[in-house]
Amino acid sequence: MNVPLLSTALLLVTAAAFAQKASATLEEVAKLQRDKEQAEGWTARNSDKIVGVADSQGITKSEVVRQLDPRLLSITRAESSSPADWEKKINKMFDEMLHLTADRQLIIAEFRSGPGKIPPFYVDNEIDEVIQRDYAGDRNRFHAALRAEGTTPLGYRKIIEDQIIIREMQREIRVAAMQIGPGKVAEYYETHKADYIRKEQIRLRQITLRPGAAERPEEAKARAEAWADALRHPEKINATLARFKVNTTKLNTAPTFGDIAERISGDDFAKQGGDTGWRNVEDLNEKMIAQVKDLPVGQASTLLQIDQPGSPPFWFIFVREGSRPKGYLPLSDPELLREIEDKVSTESVKNAIDAWLTSLRSKHYVEIVADKK
Repeated sequence: MNVPLLSTALLLVTAAAFAQKASATLEEVAKLQRDKEQAEGWTARNSDKIVGVADSQGITKSEVVRQLDPRLLSITRAESSSPADWEKKINKMFDEMLHLTADRQLIIAEFRSGPGKIPPFYVDNEIDEVIQRDYAGDRNRFHAALRAEGTTPLGYRKIIEDQIIIREMQREIRVAAMQIGPGKVAEYYETHKADYIRKEQIRLRQITLRPGAAERPEEAKARAEAWADALRHPEKINATLARFKVNTTKLNTAPTFGDIAERISGDDFAKQGGDTGWRNVEDLNEKMIAQVKDLPVGQASTLLQIDQPGSPPFWFIFVREGSRPKGYLPLSDPELLREIEDKVSTESVKNAIDAWLTSLRSKHYVEIVADKK
C-alpha cells in the first residue's frame, strides 16, 4: 500500500498561499522548506503497517492517515512552538483516530454476529442521495471520482453499509439511554443544587417612546404622557389609538399592554409585546427599580423620562408581570426542568455508549499496536 503523502498536501497548501503574492521573501522560502521537511519527516517515520487489530481485522496506518489528513492540514507551524510540539499534536490526533477506527470495526463486528441485516435499498437510497447532492445526479462523474480515490463501486457500497450499521447501532443505544425518569432528574438537581441559585428577579413588559422626526420635544412628551395615562386607564386606550392614528388592524376591542407595545414601542422588545423576560433586579438602573419595584402586578407605571446629554429624551412605560425572591430555582420551573433533562439525557447517552463500547472491547479481540513504544 502507498501512504498518502502528507508532505505533498502540506506543501501545496503553503505554496498556494505564497502564489497569491507577487514574490516570496527568503524568509518565506525558508519557512516553506522547513514545512516540507517537517511533513516529509513525519511521513517517513510512519510508513504503512498494521497499527491495530479489531475482531481479527487489521487496521493499517494508511487507513488512519486517510481519515486524519483533512485535520492534519489545519495544524500549521504557527500553532506549534517547535517541530517536536507539531509532531506531538499530530501523533495525539492519530492515536484518537486509531481508537475511533477500532471502535467502529467492533460495532460492525457486533452487528454481523447477530441475525440483523441491512436491506439493500437502504444502501441504494444513501448512494443515490450522494450522487444527487454531490454530483448533480451524474452517475458517471460519481464513478470517475471513485476511480480517482482508488475505490470501486462495490468498495464504496461497503463503506456506506458500514456507516448505516454504526449509525443504527448507536441510535438504538441512544434511544434506550434517553428514557430518563423523574428520579434521575431529581437526583441531578439535588446534587447540583448550588448551581441553580436565583437572584431576586422581576418580569416586565415595557414600551419605549422616542420623539418623531418632525415632533417638537414638548409634543413628544405630551404624546408619551397621553399613552401612560391611557394604559393606566384602559377605557381611554381606544380614543388614544384614534388620536395618534395607530393601525388597529387585527386589534382586539379591549387591547392589552402587549397589544399596544407591539404597535407603538420603539425598541427590540416590541415584537414580543414589550416582554423583556425575567431580569435580575440588581441589573436594573435605580430609576427603573424605583418605578417598578412596588408596582402592583398588571398595572402600568407612570412615565419614566431618561435624559441623554446631547440627545433628545425618551420615555418608558412599564407593567410588572411578576416577581421572584432570591433563592434556589425550583425544579418545577419549566426552563430549569428542560435544562436538567437535557443534561441528564446527554450524560446518560454518553455513559451508555461508553459502557457499550467497553463491553464490545471485552467481547471482541482488540490490539492497538501503535500504542506500544
